[in-house]
This record gives sequence, structure tokens and C-alpha cells, in this order.
Amino acid sequence: KITTESECFMKYRDWNEIQRKLEALYVLDNALTDPSEEYLRLIRRTEDGEKLHYHVDNGAGDSLSVIFTEKLVLVKGFAHESALNLFAKEQEEQSILERIYAGLPEKYQNLFSPKEKRETTFFLWYDGELHQNSLAENDVGKWLLAYAFESFEKFRDFAKDYYEQDFSESLLRKLYEEGGLSDKELEELIYGASSPSSQNSSSNVFPST
Repeated sequence: KITTESECFMKYRDWNEIQRKLEALYVLDNALTDPSEEYLRLIRRTEDGEKLHYHVDNGAGDSLSVIFTEKLVLVKGFAHESALNLFAKEQEEQSILERIYAGLPEKYQNLFSPKEKRETTFFLWYDGELHQNSLAENDVGKWLLAYAFESFEKFRDFAKDYYEQDFSESLLRKLYEEGGLSDKELEELIYGASSPSSQNSSSNVFPST
């Protein structure tokens, strides 16, 4: 059963739109992350013939994985302060994981390693219908999904705060709406900014909800 809050948030979301928003964040983060400081990367993107995977790690113990396949979308969140955090329990409760992933075909469960599955405090998937198993301790994790920014204004404000610099409003909006820029446009967006610098530990890693 899908919880009411999750249904309200996700029911009318366009998954192609969500993919574009995550791609926009990846393009920006990739351009601003120094290769020698890979540990500072906010979002990673991997792709093979079967899936496109975005993984957000905010460095504060929380993460979001969104996997797009040909037939469905998988969304896995890990909020370290959640009541479902298995790492915080004295004894791992495998039954909780089984309940969280119940109903998802095994071939899709296998897209996550055992360690990745343990790092689950909320999980849902979409195959034309939205599925989420409701647990008594369930953390809906709406704030984690805020990294797929619902509005340009939220994307802009987060980018300015997190990367500690100003951006061309028009180019940043184009990136947000289209999920990409030409090489020339991206260079202008990054180096036309007032104070290029990589993110640091004082930056706000949490998106507004």
C-alpha cells in the first residue's frame, strides 16, 4: 500500500521530467567537481545497456538512488536518522528488508548489492503504477526526492548556496528545463560565474522541500 504523503508527492510526477532534473544536477555538479576531489561529488551517473542510474550522496549520511530501466523506475533512499536504519540497530532485521522489497521482481532487486539494500529506509518503484510497501516505521523520504527539484527556483537557490557562486539565470534555467547545455553554454555558465570554487563542508547539502 502506498502511503498518502508519498502518493500526493509522486502521483502526478513525470518520470521523464525527473530524469531531466537529475541530469541537470549531474551536469552542473560534474562541471564543478575537481577530479582530484572526487569525494566531494554530490551526484554520480552510470549507464549501461539496461539501466541509467543516478546516485546522490550529500556527505551527511543520506543518499538517494534512482534507476531508470526500460520497463520501470526504482527509487531507493537512505536517511541515516530514520527509524528504519538497519545500521543503527543492534541486530540486523532481514525481515524488514524483505517487506520493503516485497513484490519487486528478483531481477530488479538484484540491481542493488546486499550492502546497498541494507542502506534502505524507503523504497518505491513505478511500472505504470506506483508501488511502495507501507511499514509501521516507514520513512516516506519525501525530502530526499527533493533533489529532483520541483521548480527552477528551488534548483537555482540550491545551486547558488551549495556551490557558493552566482550563475547566469537564463543558462541555469535552460539547464534545468532541458537537462543539458552545449559545451560553449556550459563553459559560460561555469566560468562566467562570479567566484568559481568547489563546494566545501560549510555548504548547505540539503535541498529545500
